[in-house]
Formats: sequence, structure tokens, C-alpha cells
Amino acid sequence: MVKKFYQQSPAERVAALNLSDAAKANFLADQSTARQSLIENYVTDYPLPEGIVKELLVGGRSYQVPMVTEEPSVVAAANNGARLLNLGGGVRVLAAGEPLLGGQLLFTAVSATDLTAFVAAKRSAIDAAAQAAKPSLYQRGGGLRDVAVRALPGRRAVVTLTVATGQAMGANAVNTILEAVAPIFQPFEEQLLAKILTNAGHDSLLTVQGRVSVTALGGVDRAKQIAALSAFGAVDPDRAVTENKGLFNGIAAVLLATGNDFRAVEAAGHAYAARHGRYQSLTSWQLTAQEDFLEGELTLPMNIGLVGGALASLSRAQENLALLDVQDVQELKQVILALGLAQNLAALKAITGPGIQAGHMKMQARVLAQEAGASEAEIPAVVARLQELGDYSQAKAQQVLGEIRTSWTQN
Repeated sequence: MVKKFYQQSPAERVAALNLSDAAKANFLADQSTARQSLIENYVTDYPLPEGIVKELLVGGRSYQVPMVTEEPSVVAAANNGARLLNLGGGVRVLAAGEPLLGGQLLFTAVSATDLTAFVAAKRSAIDAAAQAAKPSLYQRGGGLRDVAVRALPGRRAVVTLTVATGQAMGANAVNTILEAVAPIFQPFEEQLLAKILTNAGHDSLLTVQGRVSVTALGGVDRAKQIAALSAFGAVDPDRAVTENKGLFNGIAAVLLATGNDFRAVEAAGHAYAARHGRYQSLTSWQLTAQEDFLEGELTLPMNIGLVGGALASLSRAQENLALLDVQDVQELKQVILALGLAQNLAALKAITGPGIQAGHMKMQARVLAQEAGASEAEIPAVVARLQELGDYSQAKAQQVLGEIRTSWTQN
């Protein structure tokens, strides 16, 4: 009997792919037994480069922050932003709540009033079912914190269970609790459409703030430009989308490096950016009254974890967490948001100065030099010449490399 694709071994799947022999050999070389069970139809690992923010001050403590990303200049920009914020004393945490994650029971064709009365009458039973479903969570100080009913248009309603998830992101715990609680709503069985967690993170907001002297930015005029650009993101959704994307360049890179779900955090962040009915920037930068400092602030919902999920199978994520040396999930959140604020500052500074493209093209020149076959000793010279010419093509990189080698040989 012929095995279906999902029943085959990773090596057999690779053999069945429409790839050259060389590509198949590369796929096989990058396979790892530790990660084969993480996803379906596994064929290989996909490596991404990892860089480091060497020093980021958060709450008076210095952190070395790992970042995994394929986008040029992101790590360099994060280091630049961190340096500027460090000069101003680093990033401080203004507000941090308990790690909370919501779960939803979704009802259709229902009276929200009847559902509210039912929840009030059954609250003790709901609490008991939740605790019985995840006793280990309660033993660690977590568990169900709140049950609320929200009416929606069209005779729809949502029962939201808010769960303290501790050091884990908590998706599996919340879904398990929802499954255990759902039978209590048997009188509304026909109206119960679905039970699933929400990544909205309304109850997991965190706020950080940092400042940088106008002198470090190049003067008060430059600081005013950055503040004006930041304000633009509060009124123009098109600008805000791009600014928030740049913010998540840094945040997602750290989440990926630590084995966390960057997609969930980004989705929650974008929803939070539209909380006032218009999409806005997640950060804000303003000059102080004395015009001696530029102050920035970032608030973001964030549900992440230090344990659970895929972390057990991601050895590099565990090593990166050891590098960060954070004691709990709240500390990890603070570092990640501080990195996001630094990333945002660097982007705003670049846009109001030489332009964001300058950093991108320098990194692009390095990539072109490497693809042309330049050695580590040759790369700086190729990059400098490409920047001088303003031609960032593969053909020009190969030509420049040939000229440099000829010149070095003659000398």
C-alpha cells in the first residue's frame, strides 16, 4: 500500500519533491529530528540569521537582546536606537499588568440578558470546572480571573473567560478551560457556535517610556521633526501602518528568537492600534517643555511565554532566553517592548535625516558583494564602491569586485 505524503518519513517526502538533486541534498542536510514533530509534512529546517543588540538598558539593567530576522538594517537600527535611549537613562516601565489571556464562547440567536443572568447563577460551577480542567495552573497561582458577557449586534453575544496564564503564553490552557466550561451552558447548546481563545490581549497591556537628549539627536530642530513625524502617525492610517510595521521589525525579531508567537502579538497590536475607530501609530514622541529631551512611549498588548509551546523543541530559543537572563515573563515583555521603542526611534530618526533607504542599501550592497563571491576582506571595499556609484545591481557588484581584485594584484 502506497503511503500518503503525511505518512512518509522526512527523507521520503524530500525524495518526492520536484527539486534538483543538489537541492534535495541541502534539504536533507538541514533536517533535524528535534523539530520534525513541530509541524506537519516536515521536510527541513529553514535557517534565518540572528543578530544581537549589544546593550539595551531597561529598568536600570543592561540586556543583550537576540534578534532573528531576514530584513537588512533592522539589527543595526535597533542598536542605534538602543544607544540613544541608553544615553537618556534607558527605558523604564510605566505600567505592567498580570499576564492574562481571554477565551471566548460565541453565541448566536441569543438573548444577552438571559445569558448574563445564567452566568451570574452558574459562576461557582464555571470556576470549579476551570480549576478541575487545569489544576496545575492554579497551583502556580494562575487560573480563571473573570467571566463577562458582551452583547453584539444581530442577537449575538460573547462570554469571555479571562485566565491568568503565569509563565506560559497559555493558549492550550485557555482552550482546555473553555472545553471544560462549555457543558455548563447546555441550556444554550443550540446557540453555542464556537469556543476559542482570543489573541486580543485587552488585559495584558504594557507601557514603556524612554527619552533621548535633543543634543544626541543632532539638535532641537531634528527632535521637532521626529515629534512631528510621530504625530503624523496619529492622524494618517497609511503612515501609521508603515510606522507600526517598522516597530514590529524589532519586536517580531525578538519574539522569533525566543520561540514565541510573533503573529499573535502583531495581530493584537494592530487591533489595539485601531481601538479608537481609526488606525494609529502605537508609539508617540514629544518634546519636553524645556525642549531638552524627546520622550517616547509605547503601549502594547502582549501574550507570550517563557515555558510551554514549542520551546522544549527549540534549543536555540532556550539558549537565547538564557542569554537574555530574564527571571519571568513580565521581564521578557519589558525587554521586548523596550527594543520596539528603540527600533521606532531609529526609524523616525533615519526618515527625518538621510532617509530609511540609506541603511537598507548599505546592507543590500553587502548582500550583493557576498553573492558576487567577495571575501570578508573584500566586502568593505565592494560596498564602499557600490555606494559611491549608487548602482546596486548584481552585475555592477561583480564588475566592481573584478576591478578591486585587479587593483590589489597590481599593487
